[in-house]
Amino acid sequence: MDQMDHYYRNMRSAGFSRNTVDSTRKHKCPNCSFEFALVYGRTTACRGCAEVVKNCPKIRCPKCDHEWYLREVGHIADKHREHQVADHISDIITDYYDSQGWKKNR
Repeated sequence: MDQMDHYYRNMRSAGFSRNTVDSTRKHKCPNCSFEFALVYGRTTACRGCAEVVKNCPKIRCPKCDHEWYLREVGHIADKHREHQVADHISDIITDYYDSQGWKKNR
């Protein structure tokens, strides 16, 4: 069992969904090698973009603005899983914007 499988198992036993784990998992930008969590990228690099609350299937680096698709990440292997994670993170961002009284677009 690899380290990430162990991490998922422990997070699930603590009551976290796989979507939540994938939203907080670190990603490495293929352009500049900056490491960040998807939720951090969405709240910083994607702030104000209308697609952030519309199930955007992309990851955007908050350091260099490079974008790539979620399905290009090893643990998100297909469009179905990509859609699940995109939908989950959009719900998180929508709730965050609503709680802050922010508009969902620029």
